[in-house]
Amino acid sequence: MKNIKQFMLTVLLALVSSLQAFAHDFEAVNSDGVTIYYRITSEEDLTCAVSYKGNYYNSYSNEYSGNVVIPEEVSYNGKTYSVIKIGEGAFQDCSNLTSVTIPSSVKTIGDNAFDDCSSLTSVTIPSSVTTMGVYAFNGCI
Repeated sequence: MKNIKQFMLTVLLALVSSLQAFAHDFEAVNSDGVTIYYRITSEEDLTCAVSYKGNYYNSYSNEYSGNVVIPEEVSYNGKTYSVIKIGEGAFQDCSNLTSVTIPSSVKTIGDNAFDDCSSLTSVTIPSSVTTMGVYAFNGCI
């Protein structure tokens, strides 16, 4: 009986570790032709957060560069989502990012959101932002 339990536990752990969770659920192109990655935060409330491409913030390098204008709303699968957050590490290590315009729908900027964005010279943060995570702009000059 003990061997069966150990076997089942081993199989379960193998299955769980093989699952890949992406940081983004979908991507959309903004009005300037820039691809932005999003994670759905609530299907019920139709809200989402700006995220990054891949499994981890550093899965890809410089997926965001130049000037990025984040829209207030974005459509996906026939639904319109409000962009309410800049997610944790969303722009982290994007060394070619120079400016970001955040819409008034955003209320939260997550931990490490713009960490080490060494070329970032301009960020428009609306008064709607009430929460800013730790190290949100760490390493930004």
